[in-house]
Amino acid sequence: MSNFAERLRQAMFDKHCKAIDVVRGTKIGASVISKYLSGMNQPSRDNLFALGKFLEVTPEWLLSSSDAPESKKPAHNISTHKDKIIELQEQLIADKVKQIDWLSKSCDDLADEVRRLEAHVGMLKAQNDQWMASSEARHPKGREKTKKPTTPHKQMVEYLKKHKPKK
Repeated sequence: MSNFAERLRQAMFDKHCKAIDVVRGTKIGASVISKYLSGMNQPSRDNLFALGKFLEVTPEWLLSSSDAPESKKPAHNISTHKDKIIELQEQLIADKVKQIDWLSKSCDDLADEVRRLEAHVGMLKAQNDQWMASSEARHPKGREKTKKPTTPHKQMVEYLKKHKPKK
């Protein structure tokens, strides 16, 4: 197997992609990629640059036979990736700060609502106590009950019994 085929496989492995991903990303035919991976063919200049760009490695690294890891990826990609990562981290931090501010405001609003409801409950309790006191004044608990409570129906039956015509 050629050094190019080994390097191509290594770059694909590092990027976690399959041959079909390389075909789609570079627009190089599947049979051509297959021949590159088997070591049967070497890439043209254009295909070499397309592979290097897609796999984020230098064309020189793909063709070299040394195992020097420093030549694997170009320096400008590392700095741009680092800048993108820092930018994303700063954006995530800003988003989290916004979320924390929103949650804090929501908690303050809820605390205000709880205080308002507690005051309302206190007012209702005071009204209830006042109503109960006035109700007790109008209807004292110690009032005597009648010994034989009667209903209108029972009264009529009693009346009819007393005044029933005699046969």
